[in-house]
Amino acid sequence: MKKNILTIVIMAATVVNLILTIIMVFSIVPAANKTNKLVDKVAEVMDMELEQEQAENYSFEDLTPYEVNFENKQTINLTQEDGDKEPHYVVIDGFSVSLNKEADDYDKIYEAVQTSPVYVTGCVKSAIAEQTISTLNEETIKAAALAKIQDFYDSKCIVRVDLNGYMYQ
Repeated sequence: MKKNILTIVIMAATVVNLILTIIMVFSIVPAANKTNKLVDKVAEVMDMELEQEQAENYSFEDLTPYEVNFENKQTINLTQEDGDKEPHYVVIDGFSVSLNKEADDYDKIYEAVQTSPVYVTGCVKSAIAEQTISTLNEETIKAAALAKIQDFYDSKCIVRVDLNGYMYQ
């Protein structure tokens, strides 16, 4: 009789243990997954910040300018706003991009820009053409052009864009 009672107690303890394990799995696993996703997002943001700090970690002595000067002033039409019938445009004499000599891909990017400046010119003109007269700002154009150039070359080697003879109407 003692053996049967002991067997029943062990069986009951096993069933209670199984039930508590199931409850624990269904309550802890989703929370652990959410925590893992949060940790992954934080790690991604930290990686992005580290990459950005490395790309921005340069001095003016590390910069090599590359200038593109047009024979004639370039007139670039701006995007028209709704209800605005008058055309607006930007006129530039040229522009320059500054490359970071300390970047890993400096030689490759400098050679690409030097041999085919038409791609950089296209990025700058596209950044200007996307603006409207109400959103027009030289710093905004520079930032947009820089982002387009960096995306085009898939590199952070080009760190600055300057517009020469910038005028608008």
